[in-house]
Amino acid sequence: MTTQPATPLSTLNPDGILYPFAEVFEVTPELAADTAKNIWNIPEGTIITMVLAKIKTACAGAASNLIIGDDDDDNGFILAGAFCGTAVDTVYGDIGAERGAYLVDKVTACHTGSWKVYTSAGKELKLEQSGTLTTAGLIEVFVFGFRYNES
Repeated sequence: MTTQPATPLSTLNPDGILYPFAEVFEVTPELAADTAKNIWNIPEGTIITMVLAKIKTACAGAASNLIIGDDDDDNGFILAGAFCGTAVDTVYGDIGAERGAYLVDKVTACHTGSWKVYTSAGKELKLEQSGTLTTAGLIEVFVFGFRYNES
């Protein structure tokens, strides 16, 4: 049996470079119901693997659901339950039932291998609530993933 020597890493030529990232945005929701708030202009070559939302300052107003998505699916990342009057430090998106279609496997309801790839610029990450707020509160939105740079 003849074995071939391993190819030295110094001779490999990757097609691009992948950079991990973690971003956090402090967002004050709009007071009007069903009014999306742009959080981030998503750069070309971004792969989002997880989005979390943490209540930093509680809001007040009508019963309201918090959702986070993009231009294509308004709750693609987070489809959370009522968040008005929710305790400070409550986190949404940390369990499968709160994750949108981009981040949850439809069969297992787990996060295994689910992500959203942005191959071109022009998409925004958005936060929206379904009820009218009297006090907007403050939400921290954590975005995790990778950016790639084709060589």
